[in-house]
Amino acid sequence: MPTSSENDQALPLGTRLGDYRLDAIIGHGGFGITYRAFDTQLAKFVAIKEYFPVEFAMRRPDGQVAPRGARFGDDFVWGRDRFLDEARALARFRHAHIVPVLRYFEANGTAYTVMEFEDGRSVAQLLRAPSRRLQPDEVRRLAEGLLSGLHAVHAQGFLHRDIKPSNIIVRHDGVPVLIDFGAARQAMGGRTRTLTSILTPQYAPIEQYALDGKQGPWTDIYSAAAVLHHAVAGSPPPEAASRVGVDSYRPLAVTQADRFDQTLLAAIDSGLAFAPDDRPQTVADWSLLFGEALPQIDDAPTQRLRGAPGAVVAPRLGGVSREALEPASVAPSPSPTRSRARVWIVVVLIAVATAALWRFQPEVRGLLADASPPDRPAADAPSSEATQPPASPAASPPPSSPSAPPAVPSATPPVAPQVPSAAPEPSAQKTLIEQAQRAASDARAVLVRADEASKAALSMAGEARIVAARAARPDLENAERLSYDDGASYIGQVAAGKRQGLGVADLANGERQAGDWNADRLNGLGIVRLGDDTRYAGQWRDGQSTGLGVRERPGIERIEGNFVAGRLEGLGVRRTLTEPNVVQSGEFQADRLEGPGVEAVGDRERYEGGFRNGRRQGYGQVSGADGKVRAGLWEDGKLVDSTP
Repeated sequence: MPTSSENDQALPLGTRLGDYRLDAIIGHGGFGITYRAFDTQLAKFVAIKEYFPVEFAMRRPDGQVAPRGARFGDDFVWGRDRFLDEARALARFRHAHIVPVLRYFEANGTAYTVMEFEDGRSVAQLLRAPSRRLQPDEVRRLAEGLLSGLHAVHAQGFLHRDIKPSNIIVRHDGVPVLIDFGAARQAMGGRTRTLTSILTPQYAPIEQYALDGKQGPWTDIYSAAAVLHHAVAGSPPPEAASRVGVDSYRPLAVTQADRFDQTLLAAIDSGLAFAPDDRPQTVADWSLLFGEALPQIDDAPTQRLRGAPGAVVAPRLGGVSREALEPASVAPSPSPTRSRARVWIVVVLIAVATAALWRFQPEVRGLLADASPPDRPAADAPSSEATQPPASPAASPPPSSPSAPPAVPSATPPVAPQVPSAAPEPSAQKTLIEQAQRAASDARAVLVRADEASKAALSMAGEARIVAARAARPDLENAERLSYDDGASYIGQVAAGKRQGLGVADLANGERQAGDWNADRLNGLGIVRLGDDTRYAGQWRDGQSTGLGVRERPGIERIEGNFVAGRLEGLGVRRTLTEPNVVQSGEFQADRLEGPGVEAVGDRERYEGGFRNGRRQGYGQVSGADGKVRAGLWEDGKLVDSTP
């Protein structure tokens, strides 16, 4: 589990939670924060997940977590109870492909789950590069782990509900491990609609978009198949919500036939069937479709770790390895009696040495005087360090051991080699670096919130597509047809001669609107497709796209976040879909990034700093593909000053 950037709502690093000391943030989202911590009792690293639903909880200055207001109090407490229920259920599992839950507890007004720290890389990291795909052997190993882990989970009557690349860690030994189950998030979604980011659209099946959708093993099968699709093709399948009506999914058995076994590809395609009833209903059924492409999945809910054929695999003990804590060879511990005898011998020897020094003081002083320069007493002889120019810190020798005898200076102090010192940094450069670092830190803090807004917008857009699909159903109840003088038309529900309820409007300018109507205008959730093929899906108010949503020009640009009257206002993410792919994250005004933000230009460059009118403005830092970081000052998108 690699570490990630800081989160302004997280507990300060170094905080103690009982026996655990927090030392890094390894994940954060709309529902909680995950830390890496050191178990001071067992001397091992663990992962600790904190219940922290950002949409209706806040961190007080004293570290306590509390509801944002009285109206969120019941939901906060109810969600915390579900979080603990999930931890209790997961604590029953001990399986090679499921992260072990060690304990759970309440503190700081919230709840925590302690898990093994799985040291490795997430599948999301492995697939992060554009068009990055796994090799056939890697895909087969991933598929085997997913099927085996899900079979164990489902055998206990439990669902994962949030399978995606970032929730699968591939350990250094190549074993994939499922982490971060989403049962509590789904439970919260069923109780309140304040959590709009309870699913990841690219990996969630259609039944997860509806609060009353029937879920089962087939739900996890779809998500697992979506991860495998991403691993095979280099990109996830189309969002389930976009497959309503005309299904745009292209089978892997057609698009990837030249790289993979047809049986494996067909099995993944079957798991991605749009309709729940068309998918395999159990993992056992799904595993049969893989045939000989994968080893047979065991029926037992837990399994022993497998290694190379004929090899004996020891049980895995998570955390710090013994080699990191103990010497290579350890001598047998002496008996208590022998240890006490050795202590007394050392004490007696020290006493004898002290008495001898005291008895022969004159002789010792004479010897020291003979070794001193003839022109000054030995006690006043200068040390060689005092006569030499100061060395740089990197060249300084380690301090002497306290028990080592003092060095006796020679009659002629040796000349130490001259170590060139680094030239002092000009104050202007120092100021530039400090200002750029401060601006970059502010930008990263905003990035966290912008990413959360993006996820919420994508989820809301998915719900809007579902509503639009219902509005376009030919068997919509109480639907009527309205025609207008300018050639526009409407088919849907009507009240008092006005569009009211679900319906679809086709305007004379080629625009098409579908969704929930009130007082003759779109209000609630819906979609629009303009004449130039620009599309918006999300929330509406009085006929204007206002609230969380996604606006897209296919193949050109996609914007995710909060809209006001059709423009991005507030936190969000803007992406260009042409080469090079540019991603801007932060706070927007009228579609333009303003203030602290982050801009990534493909894999070539990442800028963290200030913006004005969508262009780089003020101080910031740039990281290149080579990993080198430069501080700079920008004006209207142009670099006017920078460090070498």
